[in-house]
Parts: sequence; C-alpha cells; structure tokens
Amino acid sequence: MVSQETSRNMYESLKDIRTKEIKELVENPVLTKDDITVSKIIGRMIKENAQEVFIHLPDDKSVSCINIRDILLAPNSESLKSSTIKVTVPSLTEDDRIGNAARIMSLHRLRSLPVINPDSKEVIGQISSKRIINYIYDAFLKKKINDQKMMSASDIMTQGLIIIDPTAKPDAAKVTMMKESIDHLPVAETQADGKTVIKGVVTSNHLLQTLAPPETVGGEESGGIAPEQEIIRLADRKNILTVKPEDSFISTIESLLKANSTYAIVQSSDGSPLGIITYRDIISVLGEQTQSEIPVYIMGMPDDSSEAELVKSKFHSIVEHLSKISPQIQEARCKIKIKDREGGRRRYEVSANIYTAHRLYLYNSTNKWDLAPIFDEMIEGLKNQIGDVKTEHQNDSLRYSDG
Repeated sequence: MVSQETSRNMYESLKDIRTKEIKELVENPVLTKDDITVSKIIGRMIKENAQEVFIHLPDDKSVSCINIRDILLAPNSESLKSSTIKVTVPSLTEDDRIGNAARIMSLHRLRSLPVINPDSKEVIGQISSKRIINYIYDAFLKKKINDQKMMSASDIMTQGLIIIDPTAKPDAAKVTMMKESIDHLPVAETQADGKTVIKGVVTSNHLLQTLAPPETVGGEESGGIAPEQEIIRLADRKNILTVKPEDSFISTIESLLKANSTYAIVQSSDGSPLGIITYRDIISVLGEQTQSEIPVYIMGMPDDSSEAELVKSKFHSIVEHLSKISPQIQEARCKIKIKDREGGRRRYEVSANIYTAHRLYLYNSTNKWDLAPIFDEMIEGLKNQIGDVKTEHQNDSLRYSDG
C-alpha cells in the first residue's frame, strides 16, 4: 500500500517535470484534411503508426481530432468523410506545461495533443504521452529525479482488468473498446483450476488493420482478418510485456520503452493478472495535488473553471467526510475521463481510489452528463464500503467483456 511519504516524495520528485514547458517535447504533427475519406485516414494512421490525426479548421481557428476508437465502429469507411466523426479537442502552445498536457490527455483519453502558434492558430506540432514518458525516463538517467521511495507498478496500475475470450470475434473487441474507451484488451481463458491465463493482447491498432483498404501501406496488400475469425489470431501472442507488482515506477517505464510497448500486464508471482499499465496510467502521476491535510490528487480536471472548482470542492468534502469514518485514510486519488460527447455536452466517468493503512477502496461511477450527481453517488458508495469493514471484499481483479 502506498504511504503518504512515498506519495509526497513522488509528487515532489516530478515537480520540475510537471511545471516544465512543452517546447522541447513538441514533435511533427500528423495532419489530415476535413473532407478526406475515413479509409484514407486509416491508411495514414497505419503508415504513421498514429493513434490520432488532427484537422486544422482555418475558418473557426479550431483543431479537430480523429482517434482510432472513433473509427472502429464507423460504417462505410470508403465513402464516410472525416468531417462526420471528427471531434474538437483542446490545443496547446509551446509555453504550456507538461502537467497541463498530461491533464488534458487523461481527461480526453488521447495519446497526443495538437500544439498551435498562438497568433496564427496554425498547428505547428504535437505532444504525445510517449514523449512525456521518455522525458521522465531521461530525467531519471540524468539523476534529476530519484527512483527511491517512489510508487510501484501495483500503485499505478489500472485494476478491474477487462478481458475477452480467445474465441470472441473482432467486432466484439471493437464494441468493448468503444464501450470502455480503452485501447488494450487482454485475450484470456480460465483454466480448470480457475486460474486466468493471458493468451495475448489485442490493441486498437490491431483492430484498425482489419479496416485497412486493400491497397494500403507502401503498395503492399493489407492482410485483414475476416469478421468471423477468432480474436486470438489478431492479438499479440509472442511479445506480451509483463511486470511484477513490486517493480518500481522507473523500471516499469524502462520496460515499456525497451519493448516499444504501449502496455504492461502486472502479474503476481504465480502468473495471475492483477492489472494493466498503459501510457495513461504513467502520465496520471503528474496529476494535480490539491490543498488538504490528507494528500488529494485529481487527474483530468475539467477545462471549465466552474466545473473544476466543483470537482475540487466535492472530492475534498468526500475525503473529509470519509476521514471521520476512517481516520486511517492516507491518500485519495480521483480520475475524470470523458466517456462520450453529444453536441456541446460531455458524458463523464469518474473513478476514485481511497488508500488507508491496510486497504484500498475503489469507486467507479456510472456514466452521467453532469459531474455533481456522480460525486453525490460516490460518497454513498464509499461510505458503504468503509462503514462496514467486516463485510467488505476487494473488487474483482478481472472483468469479462460482454462481447
């Protein structure tokens, strides 16, 4: 269990990274046009190995984005235009801080963000979560941050691992990724002794390959998988990256970078899967620490200042109330993610981790358009867990996809 000392040490160690301008981290952007077909965007994404492409709209000076997940369930990619599935996203300038970039990426579930010229509003680059992770690792190598007393893999992993059966079809995996807003789906089977064994991991990039037009990349014919074939044939089966729960934060980053992997499965000593670590989990440690006697961290703070203040107020009130029920609370973490969009409205998903000296209490919200009722339900859910210790059971570490 992460201690207050470890948490505070981690936060302070990453302060210089959190407050650094993104100027040195800006990469070449992956841009496309507003009227191009989705099938051509698929080809571009595969060629560039890109998770997102950006569209600059000069008329209203905004920047739109198309993410792989936006494409997975899009019909008729040959005729569908990019303008029908694009989503406007926040843009950054070179003067923005890494911490702010990490916050927006986490909130919008993106791996990269556009960087614009503040005067012309032209897209001049992009910043990616992988570039941020590389920068953290480089800072460690240059001894600008200390890996001692930092969090372990088990502290930063996403629990409640969502898995899919090897015999499931690619379409089922697409639906699950869209429903859960995830890009990594472990393919697993349960043995006779009840043990779950990971057989492979399918990613949104793998699924994108099934949608590629025949004349795709470099003049080579794409080898798509038929919809009726099993998902295990598409999954990465040979290079499944695993880490131990006790592995350090930096060693986990090192494993990801050396394997050129976007995920790591956290396994116990007997090989049982405990959770998954993705780029999003790594950059979430750059979340904002708000003022409180108990360390409180909020990742994915809304862009709107009134909503941000509501989140701070609500979550602080929850932590203060719970500390009266359980004085052993040592730390509280909250993650806010946009689950869906409809016009100018956003549907949110909020999760909370409450750490005590001996336990971790978890809460995951239902999807709602307004943040206030989510936090009202959160206090009741966490009170029920903490208030009746004798009947508590930790959340299951695995969830099977409905597909």
